Amino acid sequence: MTEVQERTTDFDVRAFTKTAQGPFRAELDLAPFEAEPLAPADRELVRFLGRVEGATMEHLRDVLMTATHKDARVTAFLVTWAYERSWIADALDAVLEAHGDPRARAAAEGEARKRWGERRAWRGPLWRTVMAIGQRDAIVGAHMAAGLIDEWVLGAAYQTLAERAGNGALGKVIDRIASIKRRHEEFFAAETHRRLTTSERAQRLARGELRRAVWPIGSLRRAIADRRRFHEVVFGSAAGRARAEAIGRKVAAIAGLTERIGAKISARLRKR
Repeated sequence: MTEVQERTTDFDVRAFTKTAQGPFRAELDLAPFEAEPLAPADRELVRFLGRVEGATMEHLRDVLMTATHKDARVTAFLVTWAYERSWIADALDAVLEAHGDPRARAAAEGEARKRWGERRAWRGPLWRTVMAIGQRDAIVGAHMAAGLIDEWVLGAAYQTLAERAGNGALGKVIDRIASIKRRHEEFFAAETHRRLTTSERAQRLARGELRRAVWPIGSLRRAIADRRRFHEVVFGSAAGRARAEAIGRKVAAIAGLTERIGAKISARLRKR
C-alpha cells in the first residue's frame, strides 16, 4: 500500500471550513529572535516561503477557471486552504518583522522571468478557460495531485529550514505551521487517490500537467534568482537530493503516474 493510500480518509470538508485557522501570530514567541537572530540566508528562505504561501489567489485564479470550480466540495476546501495559507504567510512575516525586515511582499523582488523550458507552464486564465472545455471534471484529479506534491515540496523546505537554522524559536513556528498544513496534505492525498484510481482520463491529464509543473506552486511568478536559491538551498545538498528523490518515489507511487514522471519531478527539484 502506498503512502497516498495509507493516508486516504473520509475528509470532513465541512468540519475543516468551520475550524479554519485564522491569524495566529499572537501565539508565537518571537522574543528569542532578538538574542538569537536567524542568518540572512535563512531569512531569505523564510521570505520566499512567505511569498509562496501567500500566492494562493494566483493559483486559485488559474485552477477555478477549469471544471474544478464546479465541484463544491473541492472549491470549499480550496477557498479555506487559501485562507489558512494566507495566515501562514502572516506568521512568516512576523518572523521577518521580529528581525526588523519588511514583510515578504513588501521586500523588493526581481523580475519573474521564465526559463525556456518553463514557458508552457506559464498559462493565464484565458488559456485555462479554453482548455477546460475539453478537460471537463477529469482535470480535478490533476489539480489534486499537484496540490499533494506541492505539500511534499514545501514540507521538505520547512524541514531544511529547521535543520539549517537550528533555532528553537523558529522550530516552534515551523511546528505550528506543520500542524495546519497536515490537514491540507490529508485532503489532497485522499482526493488524489480517489480520483486517479477511478479515471484513466484523470491519470492522463495528471501526467500531462505534472510534466510541465514548476515547484513549489506559485514560484513561477517569483523572481528567477530567488527560485534558484530556493532549489539550491532545499535540494542542492546531499540531504536535499535525497529529499528530492524521496518525493520522486512518492510521485511514482500515485495511481496512474510513472517512475519516469517521478524522476522528472525529482530532477526538476534538484535543478538550480
